[in-house]
Amino acid sequence: KSFLLNLLVGRTAFHSSNALESVTKDCQMAAVLDSELGVEFKFIDTPGINDTEMTPETVRDRLWEFGYWAPQGVDAVLVVIPRGRFNETVDKDLVTLQSFFGDRIWKHSIVVYNQTETRPETIWGDTKSKWQSPWIRKWKAARTSICTVDEVRKDADKEPIKDDRTLQAVRDLLQAIVTREEPYRHDAFEKARQEKVTLTQQAMSGLTTVHWKREMQKINGELMEGRMSREMWFGRMEEITAGDLVERKTQEREQQERAEKQKAQKEAEEERKAKVAAQEATATAKATAEEAKKATEAAKQKAENMRKEADARRSSWNVKVVVGTVVGAVGGALVGGPLGAVAGAAACGAGTGAIAEK
Repeated sequence: KSFLLNLLVGRTAFHSSNALESVTKDCQMAAVLDSELGVEFKFIDTPGINDTEMTPETVRDRLWEFGYWAPQGVDAVLVVIPRGRFNETVDKDLVTLQSFFGDRIWKHSIVVYNQTETRPETIWGDTKSKWQSPWIRKWKAARTSICTVDEVRKDADKEPIKDDRTLQAVRDLLQAIVTREEPYRHDAFEKARQEKVTLTQQAMSGLTTVHWKREMQKINGELMEGRMSREMWFGRMEEITAGDLVERKTQEREQQERAEKQKAQKEAEEERKAKVAAQEATATAKATAEEAKKATEAAKQKAENMRKEADARRSSWNVKVVVGTVVGAVGGALVGGPLGAVAGAAACGAGTGAIAEK
């Protein structure tokens, strides 16, 4: 199955093996642009129906995951019959497939008999085989297509040798896919779409950083458009969530550091202002003290000056008194001798006193 898809894609896009056990555990997708047909094909490889390592329920759930790759439906379902041998195992697988997808699946299917030389017309003509003929009748009624691919030889590097017959088989199969009338849709597609919406919304709601929100939007778009599987999305989502957490913690740390720096700057500014205010207060106090000192000295000087002026006036009074007394004494003596001198002195002294008081 995976080997056939690699032929259709034109490169080794899917892991394949010749073993009977299925090697595909999850849906995988690969795209290729066919320039001749002018169509871009998107091939989705699914787990095998007969995967013995998974329960039928698990296989069914894994199969439905292709709804993530093809949200608008699938143009064709390739049902691969390995080695062209239709046996009881293939019959059981087809019954299981039909139970998963319903009878409508055959209208949109292309049954590919892989690695066989049997031609499609031979297969269509089978009416007798126990396991195949009932399905042939069903496929005819559903207008299912049948294609065959010859066994492909490989080179020394185990790469397929694309001879003319192989290339023609690939062209026929691609043409059969293109000519399908309408895509196959199922309720599972809508369930897948709803689940994708829920997942993307939940993933976005838990993010906080701009960068990782943009990254999440990118993968959400790829998931919704069917360019990314569910498993790939979950893996990428975990990386984005972890990156967002780291960046958020870094931003919180940087914000805390900025807050602490701003706080330290504010405290330093307040300390500087307090220091300036203290210096200004000290200068003001010093100036006030200097002015008080000057005022005190001026008051002392004024008081000293007043004292000196008072002393000077007092000294002038004493001179006048003496002079008056002398003059009075002289005058008294001239008038009346000793007794007159005494009287004159008293009179002059009284006069001088009167003058001083005045």
